[in-house]
Amino acid sequence: MDRRRPLPKATSHPPTTLPLPRNMREPLLPIDAYTVDVGDENRWQGHPTQPHGWFSITHIAYRMAMLPPERRGWFLETLPLDVLPQGPRRPTHIDHEAPAPTDPMVIACEQLRVIAEDMERDGCFEMAFTTVSSAARLASLHDAGAALSAGNHLARITRQLGETAAAEEIYTSVVQEAKRLGLRSVAGYALAGLGNLAIMRGNRPAQLYYYSEALDHAPAGSALEGTAHWGLMNHALATHSLPDALLHGWRAYDLLDGDEMRAGILSNLASVAYRGGFHEAAVGGYLGALQLAGPPRLWLSIAAAAGEALGHAGREDRLTWLGREGRARAGAVGPFEVAQWLLGLAQGWQAAGDLASATRFAEESCHLARQHEFHEVVYRAEALLGATAETTTSRRESAESAFADLPSPAREGLSRLVTLAG
Repeated sequence: MDRRRPLPKATSHPPTTLPLPRNMREPLLPIDAYTVDVGDENRWQGHPTQPHGWFSITHIAYRMAMLPPERRGWFLETLPLDVLPQGPRRPTHIDHEAPAPTDPMVIACEQLRVIAEDMERDGCFEMAFTTVSSAARLASLHDAGAALSAGNHLARITRQLGETAAAEEIYTSVVQEAKRLGLRSVAGYALAGLGNLAIMRGNRPAQLYYYSEALDHAPAGSALEGTAHWGLMNHALATHSLPDALLHGWRAYDLLDGDEMRAGILSNLASVAYRGGFHEAAVGGYLGALQLAGPPRLWLSIAAAAGEALGHAGREDRLTWLGREGRARAGAVGPFEVAQWLLGLAQGWQAAGDLASATRFAEESCHLARQHEFHEVVYRAEALLGATAETTTSRRESAESAFADLPSPAREGLSRLVTLAG
């Protein structure tokens, strides 16, 4: 059976030159990227054999991009069909207003980016950077939307590598070029990327502006719309606007795929409900988030925030469950997440009026945090140990009157959180 890829056909899609910052560094050679990402000193915690496959993909992408353009099609045709992923999966940054690509080279570029996103999820950012850089270069001769989408992806990786100035330049250039070519979805993702940078810098007005602009560019029902609502939800959380946070958060939840993303959204919604005094709604949101949170690190982080809400709501049964389930996951994560989870349990039992349990968990958290010099956790645990317990009655004030005063969409959003408690 011939398992080679067909040669790419000629395309009439407009090419583009991907605008990159002049001072942005070159991607590492594949072997150097592999060494940085998964060298022994990094104690990589992902799948024990996966990086070897990723190195092969990074090498293929880099090798193909370094070839003269007239030789790239031949190289792609020689690859076995099972080297790159098959099926409908596409990367997160695409042009939602354009049909799926038919040019084999553009399809290959998207497949390379799909694998690069898996690299990102496991923290292999240098291999992802080299792979997506190569994909952007390959796409630039075939399709402007694909090349600029790869530019947005490259900017996201650059941001995660801590090179925020370079990421900002890429996003800004993509916005300008995508608007010039009428590629609204591509421009929208770049605007959302600038919104992410604004979050990192604590620039709330810029965050609101960029995510609002991204929403204006988003086709209805697209993942871009969900991304824009996610950013606006975070802005509403930062400005303590419960109705807006619920409105944007649920829209993002309904539009964005992936249990981990949805778990994070529900946890954020639960936090704002808790700060507003709606404890039952907060409990529902946290429990729903915990059901979706697969990775132990994510589960324990959400559990740390959930503890106090469970205590305020008088859910001692779920606090006991939070402790039992957390113990089963604690061995798979670092000490920081464990110390936070223990502190969350202590806060929950204190809120529930069980001072003995609160003291026990606070002491365990404090001891672990001191060992690893997690000073903020130590401070908070010591403050809890020295606090005078408030009465259970005063900690469980009803929020019924405040609920009645909320706009109808906010009441519906809180009710939807409550139903997740099961």
